[in-house]
Amino acid sequence: MVDAKQVVPGFMTIDEALDLKTKEDRDMAIALQLKHNNQYRTQIALDIGASEVAFKAEGCYFWDYEGNKHLDFIGSVGPALLGLNNPFVVESIKKYLDSKTITMDPLMIHQTTAAFSHNMALLTPYAPRTVICCGGAEANETLLKMLKIASYKNKTGKKRMLTTLNAFHGKTAATVNLGGKAKWRMYQGEDLPGHCHVPYGDWKAAEEELKKGDIIAFLCEPIQGEGGVVVPPDDYLPKMRELCTKYDAYFCLDEVQAGTGRTGYLWAHQYYEGLQPDAWSFAKAMSDALIPVGGVQASEELYMAAYGSEETAFFHTATYQDNNLSGACALACLQFIIENDIPALIRKNSAYFIDGLKALQDKYPHVIKQVRGRGYMLGLEFGANKAGEFYTIPVCATLASKYRVHTMFTINDERICRVYPNVAATKEDFDWCLSDLENSIKDVLAQMGD
Repeated sequence: MVDAKQVVPGFMTIDEALDLKTKEDRDMAIALQLKHNNQYRTQIALDIGASEVAFKAEGCYFWDYEGNKHLDFIGSVGPALLGLNNPFVVESIKKYLDSKTITMDPLMIHQTTAAFSHNMALLTPYAPRTVICCGGAEANETLLKMLKIASYKNKTGKKRMLTTLNAFHGKTAATVNLGGKAKWRMYQGEDLPGHCHVPYGDWKAAEEELKKGDIIAFLCEPIQGEGGVVVPPDDYLPKMRELCTKYDAYFCLDEVQAGTGRTGYLWAHQYYEGLQPDAWSFAKAMSDALIPVGGVQASEELYMAAYGSEETAFFHTATYQDNNLSGACALACLQFIIENDIPALIRKNSAYFIDGLKALQDKYPHVIKQVRGRGYMLGLEFGANKAGEFYTIPVCATLASKYRVHTMFTINDERICRVYPNVAATKEDFDWCLSDLENSIKDVLAQMGD
């Protein structure tokens, strides 16, 4: 075997990519990403202190090239719920790779996804069918296609999807049309037909659309994530289940951000006793930020309406669908969640942190206007100074760059900061975040002269 560096001068090997130890190495990695990837997104992240080269990551911390410890309270925007490089999940993936079985082959039996799907059916028997894919947007695409095929066969005259304003379901061509934000549909020409949106939390507006008789399904997030961690009224989702049944439409949820334990329940819809969607999408925390994982959990009726025949059995297949590596990761994550009762742990430990955030809100009511969310899916709504400048980005940037505590502002709502701890966080970590969030607020108020 020849040396790739001799064949292609300047070629970087895997060993070199992983062995970046110095400031010069860090600067080189940044320069390569700026040159070859999305330089504008990268530069914005660098400017506000939200981006860094992590040379080690463990639990709720990562370390930079100087050895400084950072507190990660955004977890790759959701996936790292079980802790960065969770030892059980990492060892499970290694165990799978060491088994040297076939990973990608759509016609082979996939033992890990079969086992994962079996476990999911035990936990949610009202939705015993599973499709595994590689991310949240793909999961929502998968769900959308399943709904359209099933409706075409079983619900004559249905042609529209009903979703909510301010929603986010991914950034593919179909999912930006599912989402309720015109921003992500800019520069694509006309919107795809067959999509309508109503205000989130307003079941009466949804019923007006359902009454028209042509709605295939209603889809929403149990808590809007990218939209600003918006929690609906307690009667909203149960009422939408009732209305979908009444008007013969499927009731579906996007559990990509809120699901997999993050809100203190295995699935966020389980907060509502007895609520049973026809299907939901999942991703993020079912991967623990290690291997791309996404999927759809569906009722027997919906799944079989779409794919329950030899004619339609191959209507949704892909090289990476139901692959063993993603299945191994998802299976390990689910096992860790069950064996450690992660939902109960989050319900218990989040109360202390939420109380601390609300105490800061009470102390600085003109800076923090609202603390909202559930479990480890939290949002801070910031106010503005007399000049109309929101405190969000300055506070988040100071918190990250000066105090090394990482959260994330919401891209299309500059009022909102998202705070997503993971299960490795201790009381001391919550205190670190709370203390330096207050320090950041003080610094920004001093800089702005407020």
